[in-house]
Amino acid sequence: MLAALALWVPSGYSYGAALLLLGALCFAPRWLRQRPESATVWLALLLVGMGCMWFFLSLDHGAGRWDKGSKWLLGVPCLLFLAAYPPRPQAFFAGVPIGCIGMGGLAAWQTWGQGLERATGFTNTIQWGNLALLLACMALACATVFWRLRSWPWRLTMVLAVVAGMAASLLSQSRGGWLALGLVFPLWLLQVRQIRPRLFGRVLGLSLVALAAIIAVLVLTPSLNERIALAVTEIDSYLTTGNGNTSLGNRLDQYRLAAQMIPQKPWFGWGAHGFVEEMQRRVASGEFAQAQVHYPQIHNDFLDIWVKVGVFGVALQAALFAYVWYLFWPSRQRLQQWPEDTSSWHYALALRAMGSLVPACYLVFGMSQPFFNHNSGIMCFVFYVAVLWSALRGMERGVWQPPGDKTGAVP
Repeated sequence: MLAALALWVPSGYSYGAALLLLGALCFAPRWLRQRPESATVWLALLLVGMGCMWFFLSLDHGAGRWDKGSKWLLGVPCLLFLAAYPPRPQAFFAGVPIGCIGMGGLAAWQTWGQGLERATGFTNTIQWGNLALLLACMALACATVFWRLRSWPWRLTMVLAVVAGMAASLLSQSRGGWLALGLVFPLWLLQVRQIRPRLFGRVLGLSLVALAAIIAVLVLTPSLNERIALAVTEIDSYLTTGNGNTSLGNRLDQYRLAAQMIPQKPWFGWGAHGFVEEMQRRVASGEFAQAQVHYPQIHNDFLDIWVKVGVFGVALQAALFAYVWYLFWPSRQRLQQWPEDTSSWHYALALRAMGSLVPACYLVFGMSQPFFNHNSGIMCFVFYVAVLWSALRGMERGVWQPPGDKTGAVP
């Protein structure tokens, strides 16, 4: 449900998470008696840290200040519950193509059926388009790992899923998210070079062809061409006249504001309310464009955190991304507990490849959008990481192995 319903039904990312939380609460007396591994404990502590930080980043008052932070904190019992009773990865693997195809269908309906200029799903347009791209990349990773082991109907379904997910992102016209491919493709090639060096040349060639095809589609899409031309115009307008009342002009103006405010209070920041008050004062004095007052946040995760809670908040989020990437990064050494090309080996590789995509994509998504300022951004990160990590550790501990695979790890 986490992947299958995430983005093409209203609040779809919440249903699987709510069931996990219900399970964690109902079975708390059992999983609380089990001691989690140190790697899982460190991941849980980072989630707790993010939840507490978002209490200070919130502009709400009273209990509302915990709205964003609570989603990080509620992910912790779910992570510990999953670590004690690891899920089987097939469900998540099956949910990814369903989610991609559902998003592609919804995007087609919204743009061609309803006549909307941009596909929006049921959330923020940029969030929706970027998360669609993340799921499409997950589907591509899954298809690549299992391609030789599956039948042609499965292969065609996965190809359709990748195309549908990328089409959904394309129809959202979210420009910044596609920059993630500039990081995803090199990381993917590095993984292939480490794990299957003899296939590196072939995969490099196929990757270049795929990248060229994606670029061609982007170039030949009229609506996206218009968006790119508009971006060039807005950037040029800001650099020549200082016009900060356009979409990208406003972002550049925000970055200039952050560059001025961060050095004044680099260690502990201005506070969420302090930032808004100072921003409004500078706008009123004519230093920055009027459009700034409509956005109480910087459109960059790290700059927004730095200006509000200081360098320690930046270090916390950087540590979270780096640690998740470290946990999942596939290598020959981490996969050597199974004979190469067994089902268990492929399942573990797929889990690691998909898990490493999450921090990589989120890092780029957050460069031009406050990604964790939206519920969908928090929920997908927390619960995708929790499910993929616990499923991986379940396999590595020998709790579960693919049916018919008698060469899995010994408990």
